[in-house]
Amino acid sequence: MKRVLTVILAGVVLGGVLSTAAEAGDRRGHRRDDARYDRDHDRDDYRRYSNRAYYRPHDVVVIRNYYRPYYRPAPRVAYRYYRGGYLPPGWRTRVVAVPVYMEPQFVPVPYGYQRGFIDGHAVVYNSRGFILDIAAVF
Repeated sequence: MKRVLTVILAGVVLGGVLSTAAEAGDRRGHRRDDARYDRDHDRDDYRRYSNRAYYRPHDVVVIRNYYRPYYRPAPRVAYRYYRGGYLPPGWRTRVVAVPVYMEPQFVPVPYGYQRGFIDGHAVVYNSRGFILDIAAVF
């Protein structure tokens, strides 16, 4: 009877260890899948909204007039911004949000996206740094 209980107990403990290891492996796999999902989701957003312009010529003039007193070009390597691309590393510290009181003047952006100003460009971007639309301001 002791042997049977020992075998059953060993099976329960070993099964618990194996299932925990399998769950940990699943979690690591999901992270890679989530990153792939994020990239695919960004591409889908780009396909869905790429034919829309979120910056009209008048909007660019309004943004230029607002940022003209504050804008000073920084002496650094120029980064190329383009639709369907991503903002550069360290972008969170350099993006300046467009003031909220100016938003009603502009075309509404899709859910999850926001407007910002970075290195003389007005961009519509999401939290992962994906650029949906861009306009050269300076």
